[in-house]
Amino acid sequence: MAQAPRSRPLRVPELVVGVVLVAGCALLAVMFSSRSNATTTVVVASRSVARGSAIVADDLKGAEMAGATTAMVRGSNAVDLIGQIALVDIAANSPLSQSFVTAATPLLDGEALTSMALVPGQVPPDLAPNDHVRVVVTSVGVAGETQATLLDEQAIVWSVSLAPDGTTTIVTVRGPISLSSAVASAAKVQLARVGEH
Repeated sequence: MAQAPRSRPLRVPELVVGVVLVAGCALLAVMFSSRSNATTTVVVASRSVARGSAIVADDLKGAEMAGATTAMVRGSNAVDLIGQIALVDIAANSPLSQSFVTAATPLLDGEALTSMALVPGQVPPDLAPNDHVRVVVTSVGVAGETQATLLDEQAIVWSVSLAPDGTTTIVTVRGPISLSSAVASAAKVQLARVGEH
């Protein structure tokens, strides 16, 4: 008695497998492309803003940017910039960073910004804008003797930046004009961080 032929397992043609692989790769490519082309709305300057100017709504506009935008102010946070003071000159169409502005109020009559180039030991570690400081000035007498004096005026740190030499710290403080005069005539200057009064 003849045996019935066995059913052979069904094989998917290699062509179909190839089509599936190509389609899968194409889908992955589209997904990767759409992800890499994703943009974020950030705040840019609609016009040039001079250092020391208060930011107003007309200074700002939104722009779509791709890539790394974490350091930039997002469009949804644009209102937070209004009323803040530009710490640097901002060119038109420049993306804005929070480090470009400060919430400090404009200088009042009798106030000035005083900058000092300080080396380690003359500036507190981790000094930051809005910290309150007192200034210690060292003067040299006629006979060459030195005298350190803690000035009465309290100042607020406006900005802190590292000089190109990588060692000197440039600190700008906001305080009375008399403070500027005392610093300018001092042989040595040192800052002491204090609590807010």
